[in-house]
Amino acid sequence: MINRIEIENFATISKTSIDLENGLNIITGETGAGKSVLVQAISIALGARADTTYVRTGEDKAIIQLAGNLSGNEVIISREIYSSGKSISKINGSLVTLNNLREFCEGYADIHGQYDNQSLLEPNNHINILDKFNNQVFFHELNELKLDYDEYLNLNNQYQSLLNKEKESLSKKDYYEFELSYIDNLKLIEKEDTELADRINMLSNSEKIYSSVSKSYVDLHEKDQSILSEIKNIESSLNNLRNYSNELNELADSLNDIYFNLEDISSKLRNISESINYSEDEINELSERLSLIEDAKRKYKKSITEILEYRDKINDELTLIDNFDDEKTKLFDLKESSFNKAMERANKLSQMRKKVATYLEVEMSKQLKDLNFQNTEFKVNFTKEVLTKNGFDKIEFLISTNPGDPLKPLAKIASGGEISRVMLALKGILRNQILVPTMIFDEIDTGISGITASIVGKKLMDLSINHQIICITHLPQIAAYGNTNYTIIKENIDNKSHTIVKRLNNVEKVNDIARLLGGMNITETTKNSAIELINTAN
Repeated sequence: MINRIEIENFATISKTSIDLENGLNIITGETGAGKSVLVQAISIALGARADTTYVRTGEDKAIIQLAGNLSGNEVIISREIYSSGKSISKINGSLVTLNNLREFCEGYADIHGQYDNQSLLEPNNHINILDKFNNQVFFHELNELKLDYDEYLNLNNQYQSLLNKEKESLSKKDYYEFELSYIDNLKLIEKEDTELADRINMLSNSEKIYSSVSKSYVDLHEKDQSILSEIKNIESSLNNLRNYSNELNELADSLNDIYFNLEDISSKLRNISESINYSEDEINELSERLSLIEDAKRKYKKSITEILEYRDKINDELTLIDNFDDEKTKLFDLKESSFNKAMERANKLSQMRKKVATYLEVEMSKQLKDLNFQNTEFKVNFTKEVLTKNGFDKIEFLISTNPGDPLKPLAKIASGGEISRVMLALKGILRNQILVPTMIFDEIDTGISGITASIVGKKLMDLSINHQIICITHLPQIAAYGNTNYTIIKENIDNKSHTIVKRLNNVEKVNDIARLLGGMNITETTKNSAIELINTAN
């Protein structure tokens, strides 16, 4: 609940505070005194958007603070609106985003006014109202339906995607087949282009390479006093000295390694010299092969490895095209099975809704009768539409307020007062499902008076048993039901308007209700009438 409201430099409010109580808090005031300003300030504190026009003229910023408790924990909500356009939101001193503030306040307080009445006229909201009426019944089924529907939606999206892909792929089939044939005919091998370039380079320089390689081989191995034979002699000499020192032993080992490495090099040089057999035909053949590969690399702007990967990809696409019918049948069957499962769940949910709707019709008829709709008929109308995550039910509330009149949608009701009472009846029925501790009613008395106003006051008092109620009203019949009453006064101080909220004691409450009954001239008659109203309410 909200224990205290503090407002500073907001519109016509210079500085004021209100200490609120449990039960029904009634706020009255003359037209233009600032009741709407107070409601707007509370709305902004609860997360409504604000602009610089709310900052009192000549001030840098407006501050609105709500202090109270939620689930046993103290809560302080603060909004600061700067004339520069900046806005700061805090919960218990910590900065939060406006979205975070709104989400928090959804479980803290609700403001009900003309907007609620307008939303009540929108049939799309009626299904949510019905589901809230007995949310424990629907909670499990709705959750399961949402899961089933999401599964169906996912499979349907996959199926539609496959159909689109089939259409697109079929148009590309000839192209894919041409590409696959072209690449396969190339018979590409990893790193083939590098090896070809090396071979061509060697053959093109064969004379120079052969001369150098042959000379190197002869110097190493073939001459009478070849390098290998000389190293072998040195190695033999050092082997005779191995036992004389570790250093000589290591040198002998190192020379032995050198000998075998050179012998290996010699063997490779011999193989190279034997493989060099200059052939212009071979160079032309290799060059043509390399040219084909380079053309393919330029065409695709890819390496051989990437071309082969691309080949595998288009081959997979062709395989998929050839198997589209099987894939379509498989996905279609899964999709239909999932849809039937969701429809079965939606049908079960619809039957549950219809049972609860019958109960809601009875309860609404009782509530509306209490609210002075003496011959009213209320009906929850069902029509079947396309399946959604909420089922296939389209629900609309119909009402007839006069005997013999046909049932009509709520939007056809002419009187704003009747709409307000229908909304209040729904709030009364749903009060056990409304989890927010504080409910703020603004303009709930639009279009009503007399006995009906007293009935509305009684309904608000009933709601205040389980919720803190803050009600802005101009009707004495509603004000009489207040557990705690306040009045809003606008004063002119130093040529500036100042809005002040004052808590009323018992005598002041009587005078305020007498003012609402008789205007500014309070008489003993209006006072007695006010006392009678209060006594009747209590």
